[in-house]
Amino acid sequence: MSDEAAPAEECKCEAGAPKWVVTFGDMMSLLLCFFVLLLSFSTTDVVKYREMAGSMKEAFGIMASIPDTQIPAGQTIVAQHIQLPPALTALVTVRATAMRMDDSSSDVEMEAGADWVRIKVDGDALFESGEYRVREGAGAILDEIGDIANDFDGTIIIEGHTDTDGPSDSRFRDDEGYLGNYELGALRAVSVLDYLVRQKNVDRQKLVPLSHGDARPRETNEIAQGKARNRRVEFEFRASAEAFNPDIGNEIRPGDR
Repeated sequence: MSDEAAPAEECKCEAGAPKWVVTFGDMMSLLLCFFVLLLSFSTTDVVKYREMAGSMKEAFGIMASIPDTQIPAGQTIVAQHIQLPPALTALVTVRATAMRMDDSSSDVEMEAGADWVRIKVDGDALFESGEYRVREGAGAILDEIGDIANDFDGTIIIEGHTDTDGPSDSRFRDDEGYLGNYELGALRAVSVLDYLVRQKNVDRQKLVPLSHGDARPRETNEIAQGKARNRRVEFEFRASAEAFNPDIGNEIRPGDR
């Protein structure tokens, strides 16, 4: 047996850097980009910011003015200098309250769009059959709507809807057979307006009553359940035109759409 040590095997290492170095380099590059991005947020170029602000104002008309001496802080640009007009902010509040009313009462339904919220109240919850005077017990719903209206600066349209049954009162009868429903719907809309003005002190300048009679049914008038759903009063809260273009002016006019 030989005392001579066996020769060590040669290391068969691949040429170039180890594979883990590539992954490590990618991670370092990403971290570098991340910290550069953080730095760009913390220091804002005033000239570029003003160019961006001008573009935003032309596009949306909602950019708040900034004094020339003020250097905007990067972390507060969105929070402080891009603000929704008060009318649109109030519309968000109306939507939240209307959703709560929808959830808590079977007599109330809510729909909403970009610049409007519609609250639908069953007519039987507000009026006796064939009547246009607000019934006892309707105050709970109307009082809540009045509170919403007082905090809202846009236009509020009050729509009266009826079923196809003509009013039983002879005062509303007509030869055509449908004009009485328009008259009943109009009187109900005005009656609700009067309640909001007298009981909740709502500014009547922003209230617009109108009647659709039986022309816009939600369901068929062939069955009693459908007629009951068609008898209703709808409140449409709509942001005024000034909410989207402050240059129009500050006056709120009923009928702005």
